[in-house]
Amino acid sequence: MLEDLLKTIPVDFQSLMAMSPVPLGLADPPSCPGVYMLLVNQDVMYVGEAKGRKGLRDRLLNKHISGDDNHAIQRAFLLDFPDRLVRRGHIRSTVHVRWLPMDDLDRVSVVERALIWLYRPPWNRM
Repeated sequence: MLEDLLKTIPVDFQSLMAMSPVPLGLADPPSCPGVYMLLVNQDVMYVGEAKGRKGLRDRLLNKHISGDDNHAIQRAFLLDFPDRLVRRGHIRSTVHVRWLPMDDLDRVSVVERALIWLYRPPWNRM
């Protein structure tokens, strides 16, 4: 099974990278599981997975934009934008996102881990 998952990684990477990044504030992700990457100035800053019942939509639009100050993206901008509403506006306009819907939850985790290993995003280490 792991061998089969590992074979899908190059295709998944290509599919994810083929998606043009969109500002987080304009994103319209589906309510299904998947992986995503957050970018600032084309630099990969965070890679994550969404496996909950509300999927990518909830994770990206609720947790990352409106999440509490303990979320990595909130911490990244906290010093420059201490006012929560101003910070959310900044995040909506300057952070871009790519996502890849996936049905297989094991595959979601494998692809997320591989992307983190490959890109070493700074917000994943905060």
